[in-house]
Amino acid sequence: MAANRTIAAVLVLALAVGIGYWALTQQGEAVGVGSAEQGATSAPPESTEKPVAQAESLPQSSLRVTAQDLARKYECPGADVDCANSPNVASSAEEARWLLDHGYPTLAQIRDLSSRTTSDYESEYRRTGSKVAQTLWALSLSTNDELTNAVGILSESIQGGNVFAYYVLSDVYMRSPHYANLTTSAGYMRAAYLAGDPKAGTVYQQKYSHLSPVEHSLADKDAYQFFKNLGKGRNYPRP
Repeated sequence: MAANRTIAAVLVLALAVGIGYWALTQQGEAVGVGSAEQGATSAPPESTEKPVAQAESLPQSSLRVTAQDLARKYECPGADVDCANSPNVASSAEEARWLLDHGYPTLAQIRDLSSRTTSDYESEYRRTGSKVAQTLWALSLSTNDELTNAVGILSESIQGGNVFAYYVLSDVYMRSPHYANLTTSAGYMRAAYLAGDPKAGTVYQQKYSHLSPVEHSLADKDAYQFFKNLGKGRNYPRP
């Protein structure tokens, strides 16, 4: 069991460093990760913007966030990050809203996963319906020897529009000995692209360019099946 927990912990770290090696430095050092979650250290001037979203699984210190606040949560953490290609970074308030709506945690939330319990994430998801909380719940389960339950939650969440679940499942099928299947992993990443996230296409090229033509073909077939069967063929264009 301890070995399984270690493997699962590696999966979570991979999402912050591995899935997102384009989001951090090549050496795997976190670059200003906390800034994506907390924004500037000084309090911003009081905004007159109309609140656009409940805080959901973002910091609980505020009940509602404005579009400007939301954009700050997903902003580029620093100059050394390839923010143009990082799936968890937004370049506009509209894109930040899309990330929140489709289950993408901030880089800080992934790195700080263990700061809250699995029950906390589950309770928040059941209370708010937040897809980000659903993603974090599944990730937390995976670090507690419950990878099978996590995969089930992620697969179900795709039906509700959680696009980031494709990324997580892709990483599970790449790194977990129990699920290891490289073409299936590639298929999930391609499915994220089909579901509307163009950054998944860049990730695919970075992680799977070494596959053979036959393996790429198998990955394409898997992607189509995941997109049609799990995702119900629904496409959510990323702004």
